[in-house]
Amino acid sequence: MIYDRFENLHLYCQPGTRLHRALVYARDAARTVADGRMDIDGERLYASVATYETGSREERRFEAHRKYIDVQVLLEGEECIDVSLDQDLPVFESYDENRDVMFLKPPENVASLVMKPGHFGVFYPHDIHRPGCRLREKSRVRKIVMKVAVE
Repeated sequence: MIYDRFENLHLYCQPGTRLHRALVYARDAARTVADGRMDIDGERLYASVATYETGSREERRFEAHRKYIDVQVLLEGEECIDVSLDQDLPVFESYDENRDVMFLKPPENVASLVMKPGHFGVFYPHDIHRPGCRLREKSRVRKIVMKVAVE
């Protein structure tokens, strides 16, 4: 997992890599795109932009992926993403290969990342995370999630 501000992007990946392309796209191009999916390199790299309201932790679920790295960037608003280093959590909803997601029961030990415009979070397949949690109160957010194929 990586959690930082865009000013430090150069510390994490080399220009030209899919991860770098994803982060630069999220930082620069995403503010002008409509909600929905945008293919950048087919199934190897794509973006999904959504507008929604944050919710309570009880309303959100922990998730993990297998095929994709999630790059999460808030374009508007603020939210928390809870993370856990626990690896053997009970499965709440089994892995869906088409959506590349499985949902897990909440762990006992959780850390929270405050997400605001200008910050980014990179979640590798082994990084269990719960996005969409309200920071103080319910709020409207606009977010881009870049999907970067692991291959």
